[in-house]
Amino acid sequence: MKTKEKFWNWVMGIKPIHVIVTCVVVFLLFVSAWFPFPFGVRVNWHYTTYRVNHRGVFYTSCPFAMLGFPFTGNATAGYLKGADFRSFKVLDDDWAKDKSHVWYEYHPVKGADAETFMVDEHGLPKDKYHVFVRGGYTFEYVPSRCGIDPATAEYFVHQHIDFDDRTTKADLYWNDNWMRDSKHVYYRERRMDVDRATFRWLAGKTFFDQAEWYVDKNFVYALVRPENYNYENDSRPPFKLVRADSLRKPLEVIPDFWDERNKPDTIYCASHYLRNGRHILFSDDEICKVVCDVDVKSIRIEDGEIGGPDICVINDTLRLKHGEKMVGKK
Repeated sequence: MKTKEKFWNWVMGIKPIHVIVTCVVVFLLFVSAWFPFPFGVRVNWHYTTYRVNHRGVFYTSCPFAMLGFPFTGNATAGYLKGADFRSFKVLDDDWAKDKSHVWYEYHPVKGADAETFMVDEHGLPKDKYHVFVRGGYTFEYVPSRCGIDPATAEYFVHQHIDFDDRTTKADLYWNDNWMRDSKHVYYRERRMDVDRATFRWLAGKTFFDQAEWYVDKNFVYALVRPENYNYENDSRPPFKLVRADSLRKPLEVIPDFWDERNKPDTIYCASHYLRNGRHILFSDDEICKVVCDVDVKSIRIEDGEIGGPDICVINDTLRLKHGEKMVGKK
């Protein structure tokens, strides 16, 4: 009887904080005992995406994705079937290989020579025989069919993904739609009729400023959408490169247009307008044309209506909206 009384006295004397602490400790012990199995450990400590657990090697953009947790959003995860752990090598965050296979994330890359496969410093996947490109709007990578030389192939259009004006090196990425080798430039698996040595993108500052203007020593180019393009069932590429004008003068982009956008010789990359000597060019969706020939003393871009196109003001008198002269505006 005395023992029961002591026990109940002890139970009644337990404070809520003691119960909470005990529950937390038990939960943490359970977590530490179970979670390392689905989470696994990194195959290469420098990369977080490729891991190994008791079931094998797997790829995950978020460890919680292996548990199917609902708050992982667009996270992806999957096991690499047939992976040989002894020869397994992580090439970068999204690429790996073993002695017989190559994977993009956890998707096998067909036709890849595992022995010579590599990902170069700009992220271009290739082996001794092929450069690999996306197979349409899928996670599949396939050998390129455009005839590009794998030995000299490279990405060369360096774009920005930041959403403000504080762009850093971490916010840059190589646009994999554009490639070149020692002789030619390619866009979406098509060889472009441009000067390989001087062709370049007229870069903007941030994600919103990726104006699709390009230039080489002879011409100014723009990327426009094919006429009557249908996203659902059109076999044509969504954009094509067209010659907008002969190059009238060397074109340079002022690095920080937020401060320089209204200076007389500014190329305002977020705008649809571009100055090329006396010519003012306009490009928007399916349109690319020279809209006026004028002796430019000043040029600036003004914000249009909310959701509408910007307005280009030349010499404080000529105003252009959607590439057309505005009537009755000063």
